Amino acid sequence: MPCLRQGVAFRVFAVLILLSGTSHAGEITMPLNLDLTLVTKALQQQLFLGPEGRAEVFSDSLDCNVLSLSEPRVEGTQDGRLKVITRAQARFGTPLGGRCLVPLSWSGVIETLEEVTVLPGSAMLSFRVVDSNILRADEEGRALPGAVWSWVKHHIHPRLGAITVNLNPALLALQELLQEAVPADVEQRFAVADSLRLREANAGPDGLEIVLAMVAPDIRDNSLSAGPQPDFDNAELAQWDEAWQAWEGFASWLILTLAEQAGPELREVLVEILFDARHQLRDALVVGPPRSGGEERDPVRDLFLSTWARLAPLLGSGVDQLSLPGADLLQLAAFISAADALQALDSAAPHLGVSIDQHTLRVLARMLVPEVSDQALAYHTAVDPRLRQLLGLAPALEVPAHSPLPFLWVIPRAEASLIDSTLVKSLTGWVPERNEVDEYLQAVEKLLDASIRVEREKGKVPVEFMRVYEDLVRATAWQESCWRQFVSREGRVQPIQSPAGAVGLMQISKHVWRGVYDLEGLHDNIAYNARAGSEILTHYLVDYAIKRGEHTINGNPDDLARATYGVYNGGPRHLTRYRNPDTSRHLQSIDRAFWNKYQEVREQGAEAVRQCYGG
Repeated sequence: MPCLRQGVAFRVFAVLILLSGTSHAGEITMPLNLDLTLVTKALQQQLFLGPEGRAEVFSDSLDCNVLSLSEPRVEGTQDGRLKVITRAQARFGTPLGGRCLVPLSWSGVIETLEEVTVLPGSAMLSFRVVDSNILRADEEGRALPGAVWSWVKHHIHPRLGAITVNLNPALLALQELLQEAVPADVEQRFAVADSLRLREANAGPDGLEIVLAMVAPDIRDNSLSAGPQPDFDNAELAQWDEAWQAWEGFASWLILTLAEQAGPELREVLVEILFDARHQLRDALVVGPPRSGGEERDPVRDLFLSTWARLAPLLGSGVDQLSLPGADLLQLAAFISAADALQALDSAAPHLGVSIDQHTLRVLARMLVPEVSDQALAYHTAVDPRLRQLLGLAPALEVPAHSPLPFLWVIPRAEASLIDSTLVKSLTGWVPERNEVDEYLQAVEKLLDASIRVEREKGKVPVEFMRVYEDLVRATAWQESCWRQFVSREGRVQPIQSPAGAVGLMQISKHVWRGVYDLEGLHDNIAYNARAGSEILTHYLVDYAIKRGEHTINGNPDDLARATYGVYNGGPRHLTRYRNPDTSRHLQSIDRAFWNKYQEVREQGAEAVRQCYGG
């Protein structure tokens, strides 16, 4: 059946569970579960095709005898059968001389019990009705005259027993994914994929249990012994860049696609997962590419698996809340199972080294949205209004009027009017000498005050927490850069940048915030960098720390600043790390340093930051 073209049995990868314990090829089997809501969907798409989703089972020429079904649902039973329950509407009468004599209307519920089988030599599931009952509308038993009930069964059994599910397209998609996920150096790679077949199917209380069989490959340990490794050459670095960019492009596309179709609560969680994944990517980029054949795990592989561990249960429970362009619920379920399969494969046979690359991710994406283009999946750095809108930010950035500074184009006109362009011009490229420190810090303080003023006028930060926000912005700029946008290195003035790709006054990570902010503006424009950091802090303070009541835990409003900085530094999952005794010593030291700066800047203002410059 076309709507099942990707299928629902993608957890087949777990059939490789035996690989970690054997080096011999042999057939292995794996039971997979097909959610019963999807069986209901299949029934609707094959039988319930009439107006308002009705199935017109029988109607004579006079509409004297009519039988229709609606609202199907499927349940599993303990004895291995499927119970199909539908509402039924019927009219019975005797056609005579062009008239319908003594018509009788009836409505109730019909319950059929069905067995599922695999048609021999195929990937086709068929259903056979083995029993049925007729119920009242409240689903309690009710008898009908024997002749009437026989007439109903005569028409309903063949129709409900004619449902088939073609899993062959699903197997083809699985084979393609297997070919991409199993590393190229595994012998019999394509033979493994080609050996995949549907063996049997059974009904259970929680769904259809599909049993797949395949031949496991021989596995030989080709890992290299650990030892000193040479520096990465250009080809290795280019391959690494391609790998992480493919993952990041896919992750952003996926979560944006899902979030745009989700309700507010699900959307919020999806965006949180995206930014946690981007923070993890930022950290992985500091470590760099994995060594081929070494003991290190591929960071991209781990990024995929850790992100999917959070997405899978969320999407599984919210599958009926999503409506995707170019995809249906069955495709979404197929996609979920496919990604689960990659996770299962990695868990079952980690020594295989599951390949999560551009090709694998493309196959996955097209399981969900078959028409998705390579361009949509590509990594890019341009500002994406959709992403800004999902974060609750203005989707468009305006050009300020009469700006004497070309690089101020990225600041909205209304915001630019609050920022002194002369001040920005004086700060551009300024690396203060010792005798300029006081003047420089006063200038940066004015810039930060202007950025804070923009956020105050927007009104998103509650008035009672505005003092916390002001000190939070100043302390964050101190913690991140010592209030610097530029530094002098080897006689050249350039933007300050961390090994993890964070840049400028507020140390905005280009990997975390790509698509939200203009990267050139973050590098070259101290005002834009200040605005970006202030906007991010507003988002995390209001939408995370305040919303989740961090100020109520200990009754201290200043805890909002500590919680917000944790998210700013490490991503949404770090909201409570400041009060978690299990937080690593490294992160505890970062949070202590911020807390000290927060208190000092509240008491002393710009003077507190002078200690960065030897004052």
